[in-house]
Amino acid sequence: MASTPPNPSKKQNPSFPPKRGQIKAHILESWVNAISSMVSKAGEALDRIRRGGGGAGGSTSESPPPSTYNSDANSDLS
Repeated sequence: MASTPPNPSKKQNPSFPPKRGQIKAHILESWVNAISSMVSKAGEALDRIRRGGGGAGGSTSESPPPSTYNSDANSDLS
């Protein structure tokens, strides 16, 4: 009886460590992608604020609420 050879479609690829510098390059690339994404989102938020569609940020065109401070209350102290 002849034994059957292993299935050729399931080749075992040897697992070599990455080439020198590939890990650092991968980390740097992921940092650059994350930072560029944050900068892009911040730019979009600034554009929204500048156009007046800031939403919950409050608008500078509104008048401030009336103050309860009265500067005339203690004017007779001298």
